[in-house]
Amino acid sequence: MSETSATSPVVAIDASLATRMVLPAPSSVDVAQRLAEWQRGRIRVVSSMLWLAEGVSALRKAVFARAITSAESRDALEDLLRLEVETVAIDADQCRSALRWADRLGQSRADDGFDVALAEAWGVPLWTADKRLANAARQAGIAWVHSIG
Repeated sequence: MSETSATSPVVAIDASLATRMVLPAPSSVDVAQRLAEWQRGRIRVVSSMLWLAEGVSALRKAVFARAITSAESRDALEDLLRLEVETVAIDADQCRSALRWADRLGQSRADDGFDVALAEAWGVPLWTADKRLANAARQAGIAWVHSIG
């Protein structure tokens, strides 16, 4: 049986999209509007369980780059934790698939591969704010990876 059902539409997101919700960026408004649209439409938002760790790392990176303060990063983390994102556990099959996707997308790390693997396994679109991921997916002929921002 599929992870999704006809009564519960689903989209997958990656950490870049979630962090755009809580960090100042030109595309933050677009991301917020899209998330609000999904909530109004009662669309489930899922992500690999890595998204929180990646989100925290992005917040720390923003502090280190002096884009935000430590206090702002703590507030942003609380905002991130309040997002209605369902986390999906990683299993051996997803690890294998993530490694294949990282290879197919020409990436040195498998982080994005987990997001693509999840979307593929669930048969749902993946939304990202990572232009490099979106471009790599497009070049690989993947039509179900979408970019905001």
